[in-house]
Amino acid sequence: MSGDPMSGDPRRGEPRRGDIPVTPEHASPEHGSPEHATPEPRARDPVSTEDVATAYHEAGHAVVALSLGRTVEKVTIVRNSLRLGSVQFGSRRKGRRQDAFETEAMILLAGLLSEARVTGRMNWAGAGQDMLNLQRMICMRVGTDKAGERLQRRLMDKTEHWLEQPEIWAAVELIAQQLLQQGVLSGRAARHLYEQEAGRIA
Repeated sequence: MSGDPMSGDPRRGEPRRGDIPVTPEHASPEHGSPEHATPEPRARDPVSTEDVATAYHEAGHAVVALSLGRTVEKVTIVRNSLRLGSVQFGSRRKGRRQDAFETEAMILLAGLLSEARVTGRMNWAGAGQDMLNLQRMICMRVGTDKAGERLQRRLMDKTEHWLEQPEIWAAVELIAQQLLQQGVLSGRAARHLYEQEAGRIA
């Protein structure tokens, strides 16, 4: 597989979670403000159920990546016409080392499984691109459909177990909440939040 795992899949023509970087739109100028007056901060739109799901989806990708030694450049839930959110990964690896195939597979699955932990359902459509990338990886790894199904189940079980670790899930929750407040986190901010929770619980 080439490239980094991201999330994304079209859903009835709506934006999807994906691997195309999302750039926040600049706020429109203040209307009716007196000259020289300090503009008031622009209020964020009310948080929707979809926003929460997206925040946990992208936070899951980011936290599992960080915990497995991948670097993260940016995490966002600011949507555009193609994506509901995305994670940009760096090329460097740091910290723990393990099987590259398993690492990439767990990062791909972490969005779907993190989202499911808060919504109570598997959003297969929203994770469509993740699953497509995973299927391509599995097809290159095993020779039969049955073997592929067994491997996918094992990877899902391992990723679920990984997310159940207190420090991992606490970091997912913290990053998701920050995304809901800010919309975008730098890679440095995401790592700081991850390390903060990992250190506090450890």
